[in-house]
Amino acid sequence: MKFRTLALVVAAVVACSAAAAPIEDPEATVVEALVVQAVEPGPAWWRVSDGDSIVYILGAPESPMPPGVTWDRRIVERRLTGANALLMDSSVTAGLGDLPALLKIRAQLKSKTPFEAGLSPALRARFVAAREHLGKPASRYAGWTPLVAGALVYGDSRDRKTGWTYTRGAVVQVAKKRRVKVIYAARYKAVPFAKTAIASLTPAIHQQCLESALEDIETSEARVRASAAGWARGDVALALTAPRNFDRCLLLLSGGAELWRRQSRDDVTAIATALKKPGKTVAVIGLRRLLAEDGVIEQLRERGLTVAGPGEPLP
Repeated sequence: MKFRTLALVVAAVVACSAAAAPIEDPEATVVEALVVQAVEPGPAWWRVSDGDSIVYILGAPESPMPPGVTWDRRIVERRLTGANALLMDSSVTAGLGDLPALLKIRAQLKSKTPFEAGLSPALRARFVAAREHLGKPASRYAGWTPLVAGALVYGDSRDRKTGWTYTRGAVVQVAKKRRVKVIYAARYKAVPFAKTAIASLTPAIHQQCLESALEDIETSEARVRASAAGWARGDVALALTAPRNFDRCLLLLSGGAELWRRQSRDDVTAIATALKKPGKTVAVIGLRRLLAEDGVIEQLRERGLTVAGPGEPLP
């Protein structure tokens, strides 16, 4: 099995473990005052300043851009030129050194019965329609539990080989061309999370996440393209209409809300730290994490920092 698929499996397990606590979605409510139309061409930016230091924040879409939807990268290129660093938001990661542990986790997520045979007729029909539309054989998902099959089919529906592009990767490429150091607000090892989470997965959680993945795949192409195009031209309200059922499934369940808060705090701390060095830094933060109530923007302002939004010209 490819390492990329193993990492995807672990990421899904970390976020989708079951919990008895009430479901909470910290990204559900955004601060309305922050939902504006950018006055500059291209995606929306925010600027945090403190004396002679500036951090420019690009609010990144959580989903990749569909084929044919492009965005103006000139502002990214200009702001990265001469920047102290490119600051990427915090994330859960798995490396090659985690491979032995990942293989053990993989074994616990395999299904002894054919995956599709265990689904209800209605859900099976939806899954088969999705994979056939993607040109994928049943064998690709046959040995997996519904949670993992959902993660895999969702990833297949947003594959780079079919023209989907990832904003964060594009910004990192620009930084490397300009010899700008890429740093991360925080990086958390996925394996410890996954080891704790895997024992509490239930059939209901497996099915919920599979259904969420299918809901996003089944979302009309027009809506997906419209939200992506909205992000590309700085229409924050339209960008926020992107389907997020699968992301919500990963976020809502055990540890998701607390992990989200931890990531937000670490992002804010990293931005505040960057402001201690004269000059400019470029940061990339998920759009909803940036704009949510008690999200990154609100926390920065609570620290007394000056934050300018995309509704006003930024130098």
